Amino acid sequence: MAFNGNNLSPNGYPARSAWSSSGRTHGRQKSLGDAFRTIRARNGSMSQNAHEIADALRAPVSPKLVVLCLMWYTSSALTNTSSKSILNAFNMPATLTLIQFAFVSSLCVFLSWLSGIFPVLRTNISALRHPIRQPSREVIMTTLPLAMFQIGGHLLSSTATAKIPVSLVHTIKGLSPLFTVLAYRLIYNIRYPTATYLSLIPLTLGVMLACSSERSYGGQLLGVLEALLATLIFVTQNIFSKKLFNEAAKVESEGGGVQSRKLDKLNLLCYSSGMAFALTMPIWFWTEGITLLKDFLHDGSVDLSELPNSMDHGRLTLEFIFNGIFHFGQNIIAFILLSMVSPVTYSVASLIKRVFVIVMAIIWFRSPTTSVQAVGIALTFLGLYLYDRTSESNKADRTARMMSEPRNGTSLLPLTEVPAQTGRYRASPQLRSGAFQS
Repeated sequence: MAFNGNNLSPNGYPARSAWSSSGRTHGRQKSLGDAFRTIRARNGSMSQNAHEIADALRAPVSPKLVVLCLMWYTSSALTNTSSKSILNAFNMPATLTLIQFAFVSSLCVFLSWLSGIFPVLRTNISALRHPIRQPSREVIMTTLPLAMFQIGGHLLSSTATAKIPVSLVHTIKGLSPLFTVLAYRLIYNIRYPTATYLSLIPLTLGVMLACSSERSYGGQLLGVLEALLATLIFVTQNIFSKKLFNEAAKVESEGGGVQSRKLDKLNLLCYSSGMAFALTMPIWFWTEGITLLKDFLHDGSVDLSELPNSMDHGRLTLEFIFNGIFHFGQNIIAFILLSMVSPVTYSVASLIKRVFVIVMAIIWFRSPTTSVQAVGIALTFLGLYLYDRTSESNKADRTARMMSEPRNGTSLLPLTEVPAQTGRYRASPQLRSGAFQS
């Protein structure tokens, strides 16, 4: 893809659309405070003042990004409700995780092969621009950490889902924005304003209320701990893998050849899932494989749940296929989103996804919605709006994104040292309009 002077961002880097997998997040938008200061500073007409306020109140994300998020939410909701249905009939979480890894890796290879037959796919879809590479030591070493994160996170999530309701699992996963902000504050000393921390309170509280019900969870402490550990693993993965996703986005946007040293997102997803599948096999065989093989050799089939309305073997097979396809969909969309936005913004979008999963589960299982759940959903969206409208949060948010974008061999973090504070660093106050000072 060729770039000219018309598609460069203010900092000299290629500008990218929100639809593209390598797109950047939306630019800085005026807050209400900025709008009122502008109005006070000038003696404009009533229509000019109204226009200024309307600009501050309008949605701070592009419609295309909203559509991409909705696709992510839908595929995630279908995957989670399907996973719970499978585990209700066939309580083998490691088997479910193993099959999901197999589907993701296989579908990556299939789409790469399909794009070779139909070049229009490779032209119009940036994620398919590069074919799957041949295995090499460099490829394996690059994707091995991602595979380890996926193994821990998905195994714990599946095991927790088998023990406790999906709503409780997603309540715990809804704490990811707090963990992310805390990690950046403690590890990288990136300072967010107080308003940002306060805006995360209604977000998290809203998800907790939305996921609550009158049903008792039976003291499934182990399931709660497994969901909490899975959340911590996924937050760590999001922070760690940001550099890989930025490099993948650069490969796709620059149209580099197959011999490029960096991997694009399709290769990252294919190899990390493929390696996760291979490394999960011994775990699966020890925990569930031996039991399943004994059962199959005994009577030629595996035992399923005898609960009313439970699945038979044919429906279970179709459910596994359905689950695997949508699990692949939510993964590749998540990879695209994570390369477009900062880990904190991704965590907030993920938080909204939790609410969407709850709503879909209520419809799927025809569960009545309580007033507490309705209030929780409203609180969550209020918290998201407050977070996006925080006038100074974008500075720290952009600094977090730039941690993994090395330029000309400089530090991964665009920092300004503050000598009076004993080695502490803060986000550069000169960052404006998406342009970073290194």
